Amino acid sequence: MILDGRPIAKHLLEEVKKGVADIGKVKMVSVAYEEDQESIVYFNNIRRNAEKVGIEFNPLVIKGQELLGTIDKLNNDNSVDAVIIGRPFPKGITNEMVSEALDPDKDADCVTYQNMGQLYFGAEGIAPATPKASIDILLYNNIDLRGKDALIINRSVTVGRPLSQMLLNMDATVTVAHSKTKNMEKLIEENDIVFLAVARPGYLKASSIRSKKLVVDIGINVVDGKIRGDFEPDMENALVDYTAVPGGVGAVTSVEILKNAMVLARSR
Repeated sequence: MILDGRPIAKHLLEEVKKGVADIGKVKMVSVAYEEDQESIVYFNNIRRNAEKVGIEFNPLVIKGQELLGTIDKLNNDNSVDAVIIGRPFPKGITNEMVSEALDPDKDADCVTYQNMGQLYFGAEGIAPATPKASIDILLYNNIDLRGKDALIINRSVTVGRPLSQMLLNMDATVTVAHSKTKNMEKLIEENDIVFLAVARPGYLKASSIRSKKLVVDIGINVVDGKIRGDFEPDMENALVDYTAVPGGVGAVTSVEILKNAMVLARSR
């Protein structure tokens, strides 16, 4: 079975559109530095969805050294409800600097210490968009995570670490693997669900899987002008269910960002 993210993205867009209409006005600003073309493209995709739901979306492109000053201005701009900042950050700017600089009440992707702390304690609040999208696709397809053994192949602060905590909060048993992990094939075989985010096209091949498994493919790679995931499907292997690429986690992520913006605006 292929899990398609587009139906849930459509469902979430309708939810956000209704919420924005109830609020009256929501304004979101993205910040990318000029060398970060990947974030610029990503934010333009979010802007197109924002237009569909009535969110005013203002994409800023700045010089790297202007980032902290720009964040300060946005913190003090009462017309701005939500802010998202492109990663990786410019040279000389650390995760800690941005976490401390951004107002948690405008943090649309859960990068501040306060919002991340709420996530780790299982409190209601903003969740990082990519991990949230990864889980929401499963919930939308009625996949119960309680008691499941889940392997996350990624330990970044944007995906692997928050995703591990979110899964723990839902009573899954979680293993986090990374580039230094030994016996990766054994871990993959032992777990019910594998979350892949390694930025290596075809890293995990369906042909190598010998037991029933669900693969959540978070990877987005461009190969010969086409988008490919970290998972390489094999239509003859009926043991593996997996999320589509494109049209899977990525399709839902940009809408999760807009939902976060709506939630932040509602609480202001």
